[in-house]
Amino acid sequence: MRKILEVLSTLEQGGTESVVLNYLNNMDASLFQIDFLVIYGDKKGYYEDNLKKCGHKIFKLKNTPRKVFAYRKEVKKFFSLNEYDVVHIHAMNSLRYNIAKAAKKSGVKTTIYHSHTSHCDSHPFLHKIFKARLEKWCDVKISCGYLAGKYMYSGKFMVLNNAINVNRFVFDPQKREKLREEYGIVESYVVGNVGRLVNVKNQIFLLNVAKILKERNEKFILIIVGDGDNYGKLLEFTEKNGLSENVKIIKPVGEKIAEYYSLFDVFAFPSLYEGLSVALLETQANGVPILASDRIPKENAISKNFVFLPIDENEETYRKWADAIAEWKQKRVDGANAVAAAGYEITREAKKLEKLYNGCL
Repeated sequence: MRKILEVLSTLEQGGTESVVLNYLNNMDASLFQIDFLVIYGDKKGYYEDNLKKCGHKIFKLKNTPRKVFAYRKEVKKFFSLNEYDVVHIHAMNSLRYNIAKAAKKSGVKTTIYHSHTSHCDSHPFLHKIFKARLEKWCDVKISCGYLAGKYMYSGKFMVLNNAINVNRFVFDPQKREKLREEYGIVESYVVGNVGRLVNVKNQIFLLNVAKILKERNEKFILIIVGDGDNYGKLLEFTEKNGLSENVKIIKPVGEKIAEYYSLFDVFAFPSLYEGLSVALLETQANGVPILASDRIPKENAISKNFVFLPIDENEETYRKWADAIAEWKQKRVDGANAVAAAGYEITREAKKLEKLYNGCL
């Protein structure tokens, strides 16, 4: 049995965490012992208890990367005390090369670096400098998409798709009616968004669009499913602008997240940047029409009912989104087959990662 270490920022309900767990849940568990090293482990993660119940060990660093020397010393000590065959590092920029370096120096046979985004505002200057060091300390370089790979690496890389269980997200009319009844939705159409409540996901943009829809007396409900640092800020904006009856911000609850896609009539996704978005894959599997930021990679678009729009912060742009919502709402299609055919079905893609962990790719 090979020992694998997954290195993640947190164990919260984020896109990267979702990708990792999707893969692990669809791999042959008898082949590997898989542990987790959490970089920002100051609080208990959403997935922590379930992972422990399944026999995974979870290690948390006490020093964050901001405490540079203490952090590097702790990482080095960790690898001196724990042996692994493969260390898989999930990252948004090149700054985690030092984890690969510490792992290789301790004797780890294979280090894998995994790019999960095509852009990151955090430490852009250092990112450019450290890209070259990835070539030295990382044996395998993979990314969630082509642009995410070009952003992260100077040399060659392989793409490992952000795959999902497509059947789990197929449109379900019964779940749709159940949720409409639960939230008291009678005539209104539903604009949806799923994602962490953080600046990069740009949900504040949607609230400005909601103001336009309300001015036009549209019968709509905006449902944002997510949690994060901006929860209070978004709630305050909603109340201050008289949107409380039109906007619901719902904290995600495990498996129920998948049900919300069947509730949505149109999906709005104004992110500042992304890699290959899991939420967009899930939405397309459900068949919901998508309005997305024109700043994210075009490879996110698999289905035909996918529209890219600008996200400039001005009235004209807000009105463009309001117009598009009115035009595209309730134009659902059968998207599951298209998502699977494009290579995003998890049962097939998980076999690739199994081979990678076994040194066969």
